[in-house]
Amino acid sequence: MESPTGTFIVSLYNTQLKQWQVVEVNTGGEVLRQFSGSLLPSLRATLHVAVDSHGNIFVADEDNHHILLLDDHLSLRRVIIDEHQLNYKWPSRLCYSEDKGQLLVAFWSGVAVFDVVCR
Repeated sequence: MESPTGTFIVSLYNTQLKQWQVVEVNTGGEVLRQFSGSLLPSLRATLHVAVDSHGNIFVADEDNHHILLLDDHLSLRRVIIDEHQLNYKWPSRLCYSEDKGQLLVAFWSGVAVFDVVCR
């Protein structure tokens, strides 16, 4: 996903560290910063991210059944949608509609819409 500053936010599984990470890379592929969930249980299957115009990053942490909000420096702001709100479903895709302040979360069995406003 391209960020507002022209870098790219990528979710990946680091085989050397054996953990999922969200990283910011420049157009040359150089890693500028990374987030691996050290303040929470390990990230597990972060298959999809969405970015708003301010650089806030929404992360679908599928196996942990929650949606994280990272700031533009890849620091954790908070868990914005938890496993209870997701009915223990696995979030697999995200789409943030900034003009409506809505986060669409896709599951294998449907879609849920959450009202979220990021500042």
